[in-house]
This record gives sequence, C-alpha cells and structure tokens, in this order.
Amino acid sequence: MMKNFQVKFTAKNLTGNAGLVHFGKFADKLQLPKTLTKILSNKRGPTADYEVANVVMMLMMGVLAGIKHISHLNIRRQDSVIRKLFNWEKFPDNRTFGRLFELFNQKHCNELHQVETHCREKVWSKKWFGRVTLDLDSTVIGVNCSQEGAAKGFNPKKKGQNSYHPLLCFVAETRECLHSWFRTGSAYTGNGAPEFIKECFSRLPKRVWKVLVRADSGFFNGALLDVLEEKNSEYLIKVSLRNLASLLMSQKWQKVKGKKGIESTEFFYQCHGWKKKRRLVAIRKRVEVDSLEQTLFPLPQYEFFCYVTNLKISPWKVHKCYGQRSTSENWIEWCKNHLASGTIRTQDFWANSAIFQTSILAYNLMVWMMWLNTKNGFHQEPNTIRAWLIHVPAKLISRARQLILTLSEDYVFKERWLEIESSISTLNFA
Repeated sequence: MMKNFQVKFTAKNLTGNAGLVHFGKFADKLQLPKTLTKILSNKRGPTADYEVANVVMMLMMGVLAGIKHISHLNIRRQDSVIRKLFNWEKFPDNRTFGRLFELFNQKHCNELHQVETHCREKVWSKKWFGRVTLDLDSTVIGVNCSQEGAAKGFNPKKKGQNSYHPLLCFVAETRECLHSWFRTGSAYTGNGAPEFIKECFSRLPKRVWKVLVRADSGFFNGALLDVLEEKNSEYLIKVSLRNLASLLMSQKWQKVKGKKGIESTEFFYQCHGWKKKRRLVAIRKRVEVDSLEQTLFPLPQYEFFCYVTNLKISPWKVHKCYGQRSTSENWIEWCKNHLASGTIRTQDFWANSAIFQTSILAYNLMVWMMWLNTKNGFHQEPNTIRAWLIHVPAKLISRARQLILTLSEDYVFKERWLEIESSISTLNFA
C-alpha cells in the first residue's frame, strides 16, 4: 500500500530530456545550425522573431525526443532547461511552426538535402566504407484529411485512403538514409527511379568506390538498370514479369547442395524495351501439398524467387544476399513510427516535404552520433536509444556563472552517457 503524499508544482529548472544535450553538442560539432543558416535561402526579415534554421533545429530535437504531432511541441516549449541550454529564448507556438514550414518550396527542400550531404561528408571523413550497399524502397503514409498532394494509390493496409508515397534509399552498412523523395500517393513505386538513383550516387561520399544496389520488384526497370551499368554499379533486383512462371518452368534446374527441396537456375534474358540480355537467377522451393488434396499422380508445386543481377556469385548466394535487404524495412519503420517521418503534417505539400526531410535528418543525426561516438555503433532501435539516453531527468543549476546539469546518482547508464560525452568533446572535423 502506498504512503500518503502531496503534489506541488513548485520545482524549477527540471527537464525530462537531458540526453538531448548530446545531440545538440554533436550537431554543433558538425556545424549543422550554421550550415542550415548558410544554405537555406528562405531568409526572414531583420525584425522576425524566428530564423528558419532555428525552427528546423527545434523540430529535429522535438522529433528525437519523441513528438508525433506539432501540438506535442507544447511539451518542448515548456522545457525551460532545454531552451536555455540550446539558447532558444523564443519558441514558436504550433500555428507559427506550421506557418514557418509553409515558407518552404521545392528549392528549399533541395537545400535541406544539400545540408544533409554536407554533414555526411564530415561524418564519413572520420569513419567510412569503400564498398556500400544501397537499399531502395518506398513506403505508404496514409492521411485522414485532404492534404495537398495526398492521393489514392497503392495502400495495402487501407485501400482507397489518401496517402503519400515517399521513395527512400538506405546505406546498409551504416543504416543511414542516404536520400528521399516525398511523393504524392498516386506515384508508382519505381516512378522516377533512374533520376532518383543518380541523385543517390551524387550524395555518396567520395571515399566510396564500389556500390551494390538492391531493390524489390517495384524497381524492375530497364532504364534503372541502364543507369546502374553506366555507373559501374553492382545490382540485385527482384524480377517482375507477367510470364515469369512459364519462363522459369521452361529452364533447367539443379539441386542446391545441402538444401533439401531447393533448386536453382540461371539464364540470360532480354525483356521488352531492354537494350540487351541480362543475367536472371532463380531459386525454387518445393512446397508440400496437403495430404487431403493429393491426387494419384500429384504434380510438384514450387515457390519461386527470381532476380536480375550482375553479381558474379551463385544463385543461392544471390538469394541470401537479397534476403538481407529485408532489414531496410525496419529502418523505414524507425523513420516513420519512431521519428515521426510523415506523421507531422500541414495542409501544404512542400511544407510536409520539408518536415519529412527534417525528421529524416534527425534520424541520420542519431545514426551518425551513435556510429562515431559509441563502441557498438547504431544497433538499438531509436525508441530504445530514446529510453536510455534522451528521456533522462535532470536539474539545471547555475553556480559561479557556470551551468551544471545534475542527473540522478542512480542513473543506470552513467558509463554510456560519459562515453558519448567524452567522445563528442574530443571530436573535431576539418
């Protein structure tokens, strides 16, 4: 049975999100606020209360802290500790946030991409991969109102619902989102894929010398393959053909050593509209038939997996390599549901695009900070990182003109906090 107690709202200088200071320090090391100010061209007048760059940073920190809607920024607005540490004397209300993001147009959204690329170059100057795997995918973001650009399209969960259909590209080795397009819901998965992948390559750090691109059947497109071959890229894309079943059944199959009921085949095939033949590899898996449905002479039934690729490895290894791509669906889930990509919206399409990109930038900031400043890198999902690192109670004390953030002596993750704090303090970018 609980003891009797009283509640008084008299404490001052308290915060429940002390861990945001790590992200603020890391962003300063990257010079992210200065880069936003320098590159974003939607400047405001000299008497304006809020700079666009500051508003982007405010939203990023709000997303990292777990907001899902613009109205949730009320909680961040009342956090006097975070506002003082980030030097945010003024903090816009909900309507002002929406109005400020409505200043964004397509040009300004492209500038946000430039800011992200600039930061990525700095991060990759410290730690990098020469070979990377790019996973292309799209996702559906349903809306309940009539936001600009929302339209009916592919929506497996709620058919007929208006939605947006963003296109994303992740770097498998780091889990960061390399590039994104915020698109109307009526856009097909692979729409604009050749142009999108060109932009992806332009955003890769110069240290990358070899690229493998993986994608599902929505990206089975001859024009995309032409671009990848022009870039001397390796690719592995799931095949989508109307006559695929009959084409595969006509091939010669071989058993895969050590894999019961699994066979493989490979052949060259030129689809309609292609400039040349390309290598197709396939795996088929024997499917057990229900004993109640068996006939006197049952025909074997198979589950097929087919890919177009220029990888010089066996069909079974191709199949296993493609299977690793499924983890990108987790990263999309993290961006959408853990970091509010697409759930914070206005009525304006380009404002929504800018908010979406800001959320993606917040996700990447978390990826980069954990990658550079922890021994294990970025392995936990964002909600887990938020629970042990960001949602930390603390009190701000001013003593001898110095600000001191005091945490509980029983804080469980003290060593990890100190590890990140020490690493960031010694981190310098050229």
